[in-house]
Amino acid sequence: MSTGTDGQAIYLQQPNAFTRFLGSQSLVTAAGPLPSDVNVRVPFGRDFFAYPDTDTSLVLCRNREPLNSRFYFNLRRFDPAALRFDTKFFSLSKCMAINQNNFLLAPYVNKRPDRAFTFVLAAVQPGALGSGPVMAYMGPVVIPRPAFSGAYLRYLVAIDNYFLASFGDGGIYKIKQDGSFRQVYGAATVDAIYKWNNTLYGPIEYGEIITSTDAGETWQKSSGTPQQFTLASYYPVKDSLVCVYSNSLYSLRWNGPRYSLRPLKNDGLERATITGVEYLRDTVYVATTSGLFARPVKAFFEAKQ
Repeated sequence: MSTGTDGQAIYLQQPNAFTRFLGSQSLVTAAGPLPSDVNVRVPFGRDFFAYPDTDTSLVLCRNREPLNSRFYFNLRRFDPAALRFDTKFFSLSKCMAINQNNFLLAPYVNKRPDRAFTFVLAAVQPGALGSGPVMAYMGPVVIPRPAFSGAYLRYLVAIDNYFLASFGDGGIYKIKQDGSFRQVYGAATVDAIYKWNNTLYGPIEYGEIITSTDAGETWQKSSGTPQQFTLASYYPVKDSLVCVYSNSLYSLRWNGPRYSLRPLKNDGLERATITGVEYLRDTVYVATTSGLFARPVKAFFEAKQ
């Protein structure tokens, strides 16, 4: 359902379960702490992860100690106008985002008369072993809804020390750690934004892609990309970029707006859906709806015949 890594272990979300995988078949599974709904994909930060316990309760856990000293956050106490956390997006987006500095951005639905888009922005202190994470700062981010009613939160991602949120016809917004925000691009159907070699890439509909070289402040649009890019997922593996579409794997290279795509062997994955790709100690791990698959990094990049 969702994966993450801190370079020492791989973290896996499963229905009602969390697994910390150390490699060489060494793993620790904690039953019960994660949602059972396969449509709710939780984010894994470097030190902690977060998930909705109920519609209005958020739980923070240390990656290395998922069952110890959890932190509970009550949404209704934070905002009496809140209805529930917004956890189910149209795209493959995770339901919240954690940036490199342990700031958490969690969207929620509200009953405000102006129907603004609302988020919880929190600075999280992960804590030491034996102690749980705590929210050192909590504040609201309130983005006015456009005059038309077609805007909705479609995609949310953390990149470096900021966040990008796509609202479909409502455009793309950049949200900073201090809670400030601004619209950086107009209407677009975006289901993935990723950073590669200091450039941001955002595939959009009709074989087009938007790119940014200034941390998402300005964007340029170009055409000629395959339609599959729109619903694909992207993962860095060492010095390479891997593109995933359903059960297919590709090595993707960019040269400005031009790209090259090379199919990779996907033996054993034909009847599964890939949900994550992580790299740990010279091995590439592919998480799927049928289990976890491993392949040495040199063999992973063998071309599909």
